[in-house]
Amino acid sequence: MQFDENYVKTKCDYFIDVQLWPLKVKLNPDSWLTNFNDSEKVYAIQLLNSFLYFSELLVDQLFIAAFHSISNEFLLNANNYSNLKSRWSEFKETVIVTYVTGENPNSSDSGLGFARRARQLLGIAEERILTPEQTLEVLQIDSFPVLLVDDFVGSGSQFYNTWIRNVKLENDTISSFQSYEKLNGGDFYYCPILCTNYGHDNIMKKCGSVKIFPAHFISNRYSVFDKESYIWPPAMLKEGIEFLRNASSRAGIPSDKSENDWRGFHELGLTISFYNSVPDATLPIFYWDKNGWKPLIKRT
Repeated sequence: MQFDENYVKTKCDYFIDVQLWPLKVKLNPDSWLTNFNDSEKVYAIQLLNSFLYFSELLVDQLFIAAFHSISNEFLLNANNYSNLKSRWSEFKETVIVTYVTGENPNSSDSGLGFARRARQLLGIAEERILTPEQTLEVLQIDSFPVLLVDDFVGSGSQFYNTWIRNVKLENDTISSFQSYEKLNGGDFYYCPILCTNYGHDNIMKKCGSVKIFPAHFISNRYSVFDKESYIWPPAMLKEGIEFLRNASSRAGIPSDKSENDWRGFHELGLTISFYNSVPDATLPIFYWDKNGWKPLIKRT
């Protein structure tokens, strides 16, 4: 449905009042709306109404929910509750937790923060929380279930790069999660907070028997470009996309299929942000801060 400006602004103010959204110094709807002329406002309001912000508290709870959903794997072969509880406890005691890294791994990778959460929120022993390289070293000695964690799956490319990345081990052999799984099998789980259907399908095609357990799957309808998009009323879909193209061009946002492409990385066209990051799959029109453009949310 179509929303008017007063309704959406009131909703945004309420989210700030109850601390679902941060203060306007970090996320400022009023300032962002000044980027648009009167004829564009109706489309900008639709985008603003669809914007999803996940606070730190929400992220923590979603991470816990995603992890606990893995327990469904053990229901199939559990004879009774006692057996299920025992198997789940064994999994928590033996699982190795590691994280997804970017193309050039560094300390700012979002997955690293979720590895810390595994200790703080899930009670995983600190000695079982390892880097991807350390995990591959341990797997050379003994077989353990492996859980990879992260905040968001858009295209699935970061997980795939982590999966295939070759690592030189202490015995001078070369290994990757992909090569280990092909030779030895094993139980590999992936627990992001949110996962697009697009990213899920890419990982399933390329990454063997990895099992994905997000807190939520994001269907194609959350994209501004989907024919049945949740973002636009049907009558606004064509004009809404044209508005987005024109406004992005005016802001200087590129159309080059890069991570800052006006359509979002891989043209996913999402409206999602976390308290500490904005995914590449999200429309840059929300975070762009060049050429005098005022961002809705500052990208860190």
